[in-house]
Amino acid sequence: MDEIIKNKNIFIQYSPSILKNFSSKLFNIDYISKEGLIKSEVTGRGKTFEIEINGERFFLKHYIRGGFAAKITYDKYYFDSIAATRSVKEYNFLNSLFKKGLPVPRPAALQVVTNKFTYTADLITCKISNEGTLYDFIVNEKMDSNLWSSLGDTLEKFCNEKVYHSDLNAKNILIDRENNFYLVDFDNSYFFYKRELFKKSIRRLEKSLSKIDNYKKEIKDIIKEF
Repeated sequence: MDEIIKNKNIFIQYSPSILKNFSSKLFNIDYISKEGLIKSEVTGRGKTFEIEINGERFFLKHYIRGGFAAKITYDKYYFDSIAATRSVKEYNFLNSLFKKGLPVPRPAALQVVTNKFTYTADLITCKISNEGTLYDFIVNEKMDSNLWSSLGDTLEKFCNEKVYHSDLNAKNILIDRENNFYLVDFDNSYFFYKRELFKKSIRRLEKSLSKIDNYKKEIKDIIKEF
């Protein structure tokens, strides 16, 4: 059972079974930096740090704006309700996917800080031990027919569960030592109502792959399945 902390304009939800001796300071960049908890900074959607807590590795993501909105504000979003915030929606969505047995990172904690009409958001997820992203495997020529087939099987699992990934690309797919595939970064993702939405995710993946030199269009065989 998750724990919830409410303190004036701060809303925090976390899993005590994952984060023992939890502290809200884990969302404070200055604090985790001074304590040496930050192990690396990860590029991608949002400002993300790999952190170590009690010997376990996690990712702390601070949601930032993209596109035209980024010119207006760095990390503030319009506040409607706690349930509608980015971190709460992604946390709950990941929980649903994890409980279905899909290969996704397990959510550990979230924070929402409100300020009248706006809010900022953070999310902590468990790190998936991996050997690299799909992008890394293609660039280093590690992909073979078996791995492409395995990727197709993994994507089919998400399709069967009606999962729409809003930013499916070669860097949001991880591969572990046993050649298992995982999808990460589910901000703005949801359960689709039309199969065409899943095809939209696949086309987005194909577009990202087409920009990689060593990519030989193997994804086209996968696309035919959907």
